[in-house]
Amino acid sequence: MGSTLCLLLGAVGLVLLIACANVASLMLARAISRERELAMRVALGASRGRLVRQCLTESALLSLLGGTVGVMLANWSLHPFLTFWPGDLPRAEEVQLDWRVLVFTVAMSVLTSVLCGLAPAWRAPVREVEQILRAGARTLTAGTRRLHAAFVVSEIALAIILLVSAGMLGRALLHAASLDPGLDIRNLLVMRVGLSPATLTDPAKIPAGWQDLVNRARNVPGVQSATAVDIVPMRQGNNEYGYWTTADVPPENKQPMALASSATPDYLKVMGIPLLEGRFFDDHDRLGSEPVIVVDDVLAKSAFGKQDAVGKSLWIPNMPCPQPNINKFVECSAPFKIVGVVGHVRYWGLAGDDQAQLRAQFYYPFAQVAPPFLNRWSQLMSIAVRTTVPPLTLVEPLRRELRGAAGDQVLYQAHTMEELAHESLAMQRFLLLLFGIFAGLALVLACIGIYGVLAYLTAQRVPEIGLRMAIGASPANVTWLVLRQSLGMVFLGIGIGAITAVAAGRILESLVEGMQPTVLSTLVTMVPFLVLAAMLASLVPARRASRVDPMKALRQE
Repeated sequence: MGSTLCLLLGAVGLVLLIACANVASLMLARAISRERELAMRVALGASRGRLVRQCLTESALLSLLGGTVGVMLANWSLHPFLTFWPGDLPRAEEVQLDWRVLVFTVAMSVLTSVLCGLAPAWRAPVREVEQILRAGARTLTAGTRRLHAAFVVSEIALAIILLVSAGMLGRALLHAASLDPGLDIRNLLVMRVGLSPATLTDPAKIPAGWQDLVNRARNVPGVQSATAVDIVPMRQGNNEYGYWTTADVPPENKQPMALASSATPDYLKVMGIPLLEGRFFDDHDRLGSEPVIVVDDVLAKSAFGKQDAVGKSLWIPNMPCPQPNINKFVECSAPFKIVGVVGHVRYWGLAGDDQAQLRAQFYYPFAQVAPPFLNRWSQLMSIAVRTTVPPLTLVEPLRRELRGAAGDQVLYQAHTMEELAHESLAMQRFLLLLFGIFAGLALVLACIGIYGVLAYLTAQRVPEIGLRMAIGASPANVTWLVLRQSLGMVFLGIGIGAITAVAAGRILESLVEGMQPTVLSTLVTMVPFLVLAAMLASLVPARRASRVDPMKALRQE
């Protein structure tokens, strides 16, 4: 949660910086263009204080109007933002625009108005007024041109960061969506069921109660097979145990950990998990028989390397001993025999499983859970059904069937496995949506900045362009002159932005599940889009410059 909010804050900050660079460039051009106007006011007797008040009033009006519109848009977009947030946002009902937000908005608007308003007032000429009034069109100094170029370069660099970040999120989402979840998620429905209170009071009846639920689920038309399991992949809840390959078990903090799941014999068939070696549980694996487990290929490789895991044993000290007639927790001194190896299931989600610290898994028979623990296990158990029809159409028939003879059993939290797999990528889709919007805004703002700066600089160079055309420069030469100036700023911005984008990519890789190290390849993909957009933004002032009339340009003040 915290990392997501930090990413969003960073993206918003980058867009804000681009907007500020645009405003600063605009205000600089405005200050230069008003130099003669302010000189005239000084000549008529206006003091610097009077000029400062005038400029501050103008900028304050614009800033407050902008702040008001921003608050209105924020208030309008708050509900959609909370709606699109994946999962449950803590204290979402308390998220609102309160007086602190309004005070902050007003303060930022006032600060912006002061900073922007002081720029033209500070440049107001109180000396050499006569020379400025006698002068013709203002000739830009090299320092002013460099400052305008710096604003454009910074906008391009910041836009590159957001474009690369959005591209990396998009590639990560496509990659994660194409991964094999380790089970067949199609036509698979999972749901929790509250067992009858009368059954829960007698531990001896609990196994039969769950078997009755499974049998009832199988009898519903459209259900192909059914099973009971305590933890479901890609859903909240897990059960972890330490294990060891010999009887000389090390301390608990040095034991490797694995996810443990108890299930009924049809679990593999229902879930569509491949059996790689050996067998799964059957009806012979009960209390009093040899304790058995089935491990996934990740645990088999971690514990036994290239050796065959079937037939070997694991010591799981903190697991309840699967023996009848025990009334309290008893650690098992006897090992659990491995009877099969199955494929790995992406329990932590399509994107998050590869980076999870705990990936090894093993399964043990629900029939071997000791009676004192059956009540607690029943609070965790779920029913999973493989269907021949769309799974959600069977929720109501299953709810009616699983009520039981007394009608006191409740089905709840029904989800298809496709929904759970889709929800496991919800945060990635949410970040991609927001970063895509921010990257689009950044690209538009950067293009506006390029257009504005080039249009202004080109207008200031009209006499120079007229002179070039008078001595033989063609319209194509003038067009290339302006585009070359734009390309210089764009490629400098891309160079600076690429270096920063690499650092931003590393941050994304550490904070977002499923991110791949694709900074450079994404950068190569995104740069042409930015260059194309920048050239389109530059084309209008370039074509306008190529149509300058040399005679009118040379006569211009």
